[in-house]
Amino acid sequence: MSYALNHAISAYRQATTTVPPTAAVTLLLDEVLNAIALAAKHTRNREFEEAFLRTNRAIGILKGLRQNLDLDAGGQIAEQMMTMYSSNIRALTAVTGKTDAIVRFTKIATGLLVYRNAWAEMTTLSERAEKPLLDDINGSTDLSNAG
Repeated sequence: MSYALNHAISAYRQATTTVPPTAAVTLLLDEVLNAIALAAKHTRNREFEEAFLRTNRAIGILKGLRQNLDLDAGGQIAEQMMTMYSSNIRALTAVTGKTDAIVRFTKIATGLLVYRNAWAEMTTLSERAEKPLLDDINGSTDLSNAG
């Protein structure tokens, strides 16, 4: 396993020991969405190495979430989640170097946001609004203070 994947899995496991698993998944999906927004910013600014690193961060977290699925206990729902994680990982991998990268980031983030908000409903965490996320991805807001 790569260092990034081990790090993502380790972060997931650490999060699940300090917060309820549903909240941990929600927070990790927030990190994926933040990484996508920053990757889009770097892409717009033609900072392709940084965009690649942010995209890889999102991919690493999704791989960690996928790796921790219990297919035996989760049955069909876990299999659907496995498919969704894998599809998003492939989609993020394919974004790098594309002329329509911002459109692709928007599509991926919109789907993941719906999924993230479904997890948030099972916690005390608030729903995340779509407009600010899409504004971040499309460059309508300043992300200079974001991690």
